[in-house]
Amino acid sequence: MRKVESAKAPDVNDPEPVAQFESGGVLESLAAFSEIAQTLRGMSEVSQVCDRVVQVLKARLGLKTCSIMLIDPADGALVNVAGTSPRPPGADPPTEHHRFRLGEGIAGLVAQTGDAILVPDVTHDPRFERGGGPGAMRSLLCLPIQGPGAPMGVLNLSHARRGFFGEDHRTVFAILATILGKVLSELALTAELARFNRDLEGQVADRTREIQASHAYLEQILAQASDIVLTVDWRGGITYVNRRIAQLGYTEAEVLGRPFSTLCREGALPAPLTEAMAGRVCRNVPLELVGKDGVRLDTYCGFAPMEDPEGGGQGALVLVRDVTDTRRMELQLRQMEKLTAVGTLVAGIAHEINNKLVPILVYSELLERAELPEREAKLVQTVHKSAVGARHIMDSLLRFSRQEAPRMAVHDLNEVVGEVTAMAQYRARKQDVTLDCHLTPELPRIRMDAHQIGQVVLNLINNACDAAAAGGSIAVGTTPGRDTLCLWVEDDGPGMDERTVQRIFDPFFTTKEVGKGTGLGLSLCYGIVREHGGDIQVESRPGHTRFEVTLPRSGPADAGDHRPDPAPERRAAPRGRVLVADDDPALLEVLDQVLAGRHEVVRERSGRDVVERLKSDRFDVLLLDLHMGDMDGADVLGWIEANRPDLAHRVILMTASALDVERRLGDRLPAGRLLTKPFHLDDVRASVDRVMAGGGDA
Repeated sequence: MRKVESAKAPDVNDPEPVAQFESGGVLESLAAFSEIAQTLRGMSEVSQVCDRVVQVLKARLGLKTCSIMLIDPADGALVNVAGTSPRPPGADPPTEHHRFRLGEGIAGLVAQTGDAILVPDVTHDPRFERGGGPGAMRSLLCLPIQGPGAPMGVLNLSHARRGFFGEDHRTVFAILATILGKVLSELALTAELARFNRDLEGQVADRTREIQASHAYLEQILAQASDIVLTVDWRGGITYVNRRIAQLGYTEAEVLGRPFSTLCREGALPAPLTEAMAGRVCRNVPLELVGKDGVRLDTYCGFAPMEDPEGGGQGALVLVRDVTDTRRMELQLRQMEKLTAVGTLVAGIAHEINNKLVPILVYSELLERAELPEREAKLVQTVHKSAVGARHIMDSLLRFSRQEAPRMAVHDLNEVVGEVTAMAQYRARKQDVTLDCHLTPELPRIRMDAHQIGQVVLNLINNACDAAAAGGSIAVGTTPGRDTLCLWVEDDGPGMDERTVQRIFDPFFTTKEVGKGTGLGLSLCYGIVREHGGDIQVESRPGHTRFEVTLPRSGPADAGDHRPDPAPERRAAPRGRVLVADDDPALLEVLDQVLAGRHEVVRERSGRDVVERLKSDRFDVLLLDLHMGDMDGADVLGWIEANRPDLAHRVILMTASALDVERRLGDRLPAGRLLTKPFHLDDVRASVDRVMAGGGDA
């Protein structure tokens, strides 16, 4: 233990008696020591530890001043980091910590020599100024805080009583200073390790970015290469492939891990690849590769040995160059055809689902017309409503995929908007919502697809009904513009925020609850309006939302177009023979149920059976499904036109999409002889009656 320097003992004749040492002071010091040990747990900052030590000592011992000074490694100066240094009575606290040179003052001397200094009475020590009133510093104890191998700072203690500090205090606080030095050294080491870790993490992050950049650069080179690049392991399994594998119809994920032999026409590893695995380089090897869907490429391949990075043996690098321009063009064509896959898929799904919806719709309509108990009637209504909802979803999908082309003609916009608004009044009344219609009279007629524009109006009104609360209001109207006509729908619902407004026309975006919206309605509206050469805009704020659709006015050629003459009154259709053909037994059963009470119904399950029957039989109406496995409705119609032309005008085709008929038959089939699935009970009867009455070509 280092020596302790003590000042001269106080004179007995001093006017202020020297305080005698009491064991209670040491006990209080030990209590402060214990409190410090308890409160330092969990502290991780040097300044935090020092502040806490100073606070406890001053509070416990009633010290005049207490401070901790640490040596700054940068310049070797002693810096006060916690508490304050002794200062004259009445002096203001320093605005910044004082710095001492080693050897300067009591603290500097202790930090330089590592020896504690105990001054029982500073009034008899020449190193201190004489004087000072009551409360001035009278006793001082300054101890070194030992660091690794040398002092790292000092602990300064002073009291207003002469003789307050004695040898026992020095012993107790020397232990405290030693422990404090260890704690501060550990914290400094921890901080240094943390800085080192941060630096190391930064270096690792920089190196990682460099590696990633290099990897991305190499990946880009390989991705942009005009050849197919592969690597295989010693077993012949593909371990890497670039994007050019798409020339074989594959994605990278589809071929990784597969044997290279699956790409070869012979189904076995080519001999040059085996030789490359043995260390030989083989160039310009003719090889026919097989891809998806029978794709074949005539190629020149290069094989080179390559070490397996996982140490599993020697693999090979394979470079594949396509030398067949015709094959490449065919592959590109197939890739382009894939762009229409979504529309084709939707059409196929619509056909199957609509077939299944027909029995549900028709039978539920029949049951609704029957006299059922209230409970059963509600169940039937629920079934019918769900089926109608499913039909609307399929209609939206078909329109969204553009499976129905617009049928442009000159129409009255007011008439379309008025009819749709009248149809929507029932729903508005059920929701206790007021629906008003404001149509500007004498609007010029414009060229449009009345059904599609009606769908736009209906979708906008339905959305407004969903937004408006009970007691709310919706307004629909039309106004003329300079070169356009405008239809608008507004409601007093809660409105939409800016983010929702920006996405409102995105496909499959909806703000409705799960199961209450497809997210296709407004995107469908947007597509229809744009196909008409118009525009649709929305503005919204709390309590008000307005959708505005602008459509171009018709050109001069359409200005003289007149309203179509009213259709002549149809005669009541007589009872006749109806041939129904569909490969779905459930649909045949439905049509039989719908028509059997009015006509004689004959069923057939295939197009070939229809042809065989028509060779020796006659019917008043032929109701044929467009999609049948062996011979579809269009082929049957072609046979009828060639072999039974007397029946050609009596054919009604059923389909899930009108565009299918247009693609197969063009304008050979009038709209009056097309029945779109899923149809309602009255749709079937009306179509058959119209053909029976001779109006099928309308």
